[in-house]
Amino acid sequence: MMAREALDRTVRLVRDAVPDEVSDDEIVYRLQAMRVRCVADDANVTSRSGQTALVTLISLVARMGVQIALDVPDVELVGPQPPLRGTRLRSALIDLGQDLVPGTTVTDDPAIPCDLSVVLGNTAVARRQAGWRMTGGTSSGTIAEIETRGHLWDASGPIGGMTSAALVAPEILKAAVRALPLRHPIWRELLAPCRSATWDFEVNGLALPAEVTAVDIISAGAISQAALFALFRLPVKLVGRLFEHDVAELSNVNRQVLFRRSDSGPKAEIVGRCAPPLIDLTPVLEPFTLPASAQRLPLAPHVVVGVDDIPARWDVQRAARCWVGVGATSHFEASTSSHLPRQPCAGCLHPVDDARRGEQIPTASFISFWAGLALAVRLLREIGGNPYGPNRQHLWLAPLRMDQRNATLWRPVAARSDCPVACAASKA
Repeated sequence: MMAREALDRTVRLVRDAVPDEVSDDEIVYRLQAMRVRCVADDANVTSRSGQTALVTLISLVARMGVQIALDVPDVELVGPQPPLRGTRLRSALIDLGQDLVPGTTVTDDPAIPCDLSVVLGNTAVARRQAGWRMTGGTSSGTIAEIETRGHLWDASGPIGGMTSAALVAPEILKAAVRALPLRHPIWRELLAPCRSATWDFEVNGLALPAEVTAVDIISAGAISQAALFALFRLPVKLVGRLFEHDVAELSNVNRQVLFRRSDSGPKAEIVGRCAPPLIDLTPVLEPFTLPASAQRLPLAPHVVVGVDDIPARWDVQRAARCWVGVGATSHFEASTSSHLPRQPCAGCLHPVDDARRGEQIPTASFISFWAGLALAVRLLREIGGNPYGPNRQHLWLAPLRMDQRNATLWRPVAARSDCPVACAASKA
């Protein structure tokens, strides 16, 4: 029962693909029956970027309930990797695995048979295995068949490592779900394995400011945690507030990447404790809503919004006077956008309240992570002086098939005369 509670949102998501006759317990069993081996040699995990790639992969896959066997050296951690504890890579990953989904483990037992393997960088493998090889650079990530010739993981930044992990994690879920009866033939196509996929966030050469950037973060949920997971691994100086009234619960561990099962108490305080010295976040243990939050104004010049509630996004947009970045998910899709005062706002992009307040929204670790990572990159580009242009104001992507050209869509945001925020662009 505890595994079912921890995987509740992922079970709801898998229900999109399977017929009603498949029970929740069958879905949980299928996820926890999947075993994945992660393989890396010393050379590929001695850099912080290589370690970040591996840590991100283990976190995303274990949070889906999948069993993991590590074939990696127990090297010293190069800098903090929240929410890991300890100073050695393999030991800390095993410890994390014991503190996520009940019944899911991360082990270093070499005798465990596995369904799939994921190999890091140019690590050599002795025999043919089913699975993928992860490679990447400072801002780009790539997955390909294991037999593909990889290259050493020595990138100067962590974005590429997180991207490659986000590319391969959906492949693990798809492999598990393909073993279940499917609701419609279209799911055979959607759940087919990607032989290769790549994504580049195009942040090579981005110069981050030396001064401190003021930021307010609305929500300490899955999208905001994914954005902070990325920002905590970068040399960026941030100070601001983290608005969140909710407390940690078991159902959070499937997607909220800074949480462990043993964490308890206010989410904002848990996330704040994960922050590195360069980032100072003050927990505000309440939601941001108007007029109740009027005493908290003005908002910071940069506002990161990861809240599910659409009217709450409208309130933030009404109150903000500068840059607003918004991350959102819907089932197997992720979305991010950014809004300046004269541009069409978050109300123009999300004009309808879907009235899902209190509803358990279907999602999985990698869906929320894609939204948060893309949102973090938007903020980095903005404060680094290289923001996305109007034609890239909104990014929509479908992580299940990142090998397809139509899996991602850049577009401007259209102003709406019926914008619920009544922004300046909607009145023009």
